[in-house]
Amino acid sequence: MALPSAGFVIRPMRHDDASALAALESRCDGAAKWGESAYRDISANGITGWVATRENVILGFIAARSVADEMEILNLGVDSEARRQGIGTRLVALAIEAGREARVRRIYLEVRESKSAAQAFYASLGFTSQGRRKNYYSQPVEDAMVLALVQD
Repeated sequence: MALPSAGFVIRPMRHDDASALAALESRCDGAAKWGESAYRDISANGITGWVATRENVILGFIAARSVADEMEILNLGVDSEARRQGIGTRLVALAIEAGREARVRRIYLEVRESKSAAQAFYASLGFTSQGRRKNYYSQPVEDAMVLALVQD
């Protein structure tokens, strides 16, 4: 089901979005670089995703995986020209709601230690610091801050 919001529509990610998603992730500083084949096979890997579109152009995406009572947000990206329009917030909110419906108790994610704006964004949505993973990222090597949202 597509959800309209502030001039964009959020809908489930499809395998035919793979090319556009790979192109978008390459433009999104901070998004993991999965590549086209990973997006094509996303549902086969137990990952759920959503995209935000305007006039059939993908502006943002989120990918998450749930196991038992935990969810991990694996990747999030919003085109730099479409930021500050609520797209990232709506995508994360949708993942949180999907987690709630699946009875997920904790939602985790990692973010580069140097990405203070991303950390502030997640904090505004209720995520708190749970620790760090040393040298988690490469190019450049950097620690990851582990954030979590606990749901009742």
